[in-house]
Amino acid sequence: MPSAQHVEIDELSERSTGGELQSLMGELQALKIRNLDSLHRRGSVLFAEGETARGVYILRTGRATVSISSSEGRVVILRMVQAGDVLGLNAVLRNSFYEATVKTLKPSRASFIPRAELMKLIENSDSAALLVIDLLGRELTQLTDGAKLLLLPQTARARLARLLLQLSKEQQGNSRSRVIDKVFTHEEVGQMIGSSRETVTRSLASLARRQIVHITSDSILIRDRSALEEMVRS
Repeated sequence: MPSAQHVEIDELSERSTGGELQSLMGELQALKIRNLDSLHRRGSVLFAEGETARGVYILRTGRATVSISSSEGRVVILRMVQAGDVLGLNAVLRNSFYEATVKTLKPSRASFIPRAELMKLIENSDSAALLVIDLLGRELTQLTDGAKLLLLPQTARARLARLLLQLSKEQQGNSRSRVIDKVFTHEEVGQMIGSSRETVTRSLASLARRQIVHITSDSILIRDRSALEEMVRS
């Protein structure tokens, strides 16, 4: 059985295309720039929308959501993040406030790099500056994909189908993967697709009755991927 350290390295390698994250951590070590590791339980908030951006977090293991909320308390999940994602980068570079809230979906470990240390790294290393630009671009791409999921297509059923297909690819790193770890609640799924918990519950039950998916206490198995793809197209 692989050690926890090896599992973590493999997980980061899968998520960090081209080794950007490993390179960034190497730059930190070379310049003796400190980063602080911490463990977080499910439901822990790494940072909240509106807080002063004090630094970036790198999710080393686990999963989390990035969400925004309205003054009336409505929550919208913009995207889900996994090991290897850098969080809060845009706000830190702007020396502003965090634009969203990041909350863990399962027990997670994260590295924290204070803003002053990150800026020192960028100033002292051209390669690190390029890595940060690349990571910032990836964050923008992920946010754009999240916006598409919320806005297109128009029906809740189609948005749910698109989300299930997306999650199966993200969690297993394979566009044809069939299994989704059920680390989220129906309410959280509703926040991801801009719908209600009740609608999500009814829609998942309908998919299960039609044998498009099989739902257990800890996973969702996609039985008929083509049916989900057709829902997205319709």
